[in-house]
Amino acid sequence: MRPDHIRRMRGNETMSTEAPAEALPQKRPSSLGVLFASEAAMMQQALAGRARWFFLVAWLCSILLGAVVAVRINAQSKTLAMLDMSGQLKSMSDRQIADEVRNAERVAQVTTIAKGAVGTPVQLGLACFALLFLCWFFKGKVRGSAVVPVAATTLIPGAVANLIDVVFALRNAALPPQGAVLGPRTLTAALGLLGRPLMGPTVKLGNAVDFFSLWAALIMGYGVFAVGRVPKARALIGTLVAWVCFRLLTNVAGG
Repeated sequence: MRPDHIRRMRGNETMSTEAPAEALPQKRPSSLGVLFASEAAMMQQALAGRARWFFLVAWLCSILLGAVVAVRINAQSKTLAMLDMSGQLKSMSDRQIADEVRNAERVAQVTTIAKGAVGTPVQLGLACFALLFLCWFFKGKVRGSAVVPVAATTLIPGAVANLIDVVFALRNAALPPQGAVLGPRTLTAALGLLGRPLMGPTVKLGNAVDFFSLWAALIMGYGVFAVGRVPKARALIGTLVAWVCFRLLTNVAGG
């Protein structure tokens, strides 16, 4: 064999052994591993994962909650109070009052279902933005194709919370059109369910501790580690600190 043929064969071997890991077939991630913040599963999700099923599950849960709540909306008390405040109640017949109640309920039902249908796509967009911002803030090198698949995994804690809300909504014969606290998502709601409600200023602080939001933040931290190639400790601690600041700002400072 001639020397030039030997050099070509050695060059091909070198190229095959130095091929980037992203070019090789990747193992499909475990859904449970991703949701319970497994480092290896999140790396696989960033390399070979898909956003479709996570998004569809979250979207269907959101629509289901909107439909269940819409069916149980009762706007009679709110409508009567508004008519009484405006001074129209005394001059209206029972039929007119019933029409006003029915119209208020229809508006509330359409709004609730629309929020359920639009909420998940908006949340996915916000999760992508948060993931990109955190990767930039921590000076990571973003793998663009991994942003949407990883961001979609952060929707599942909210989907689980929506399913719990569906169960609590089914236990109520009527719900107000302005919305109501259903499942125990926050520390305030959980302690209230246990018969130990928070009082005074601690209510806002308890509302800031949202268990499902914290779960999503933990998944986001591993997502920053996988997508931005940020050191794991920095990604997790930094994301959780950002979550605490955001929750305090929106629930305590902002009311």
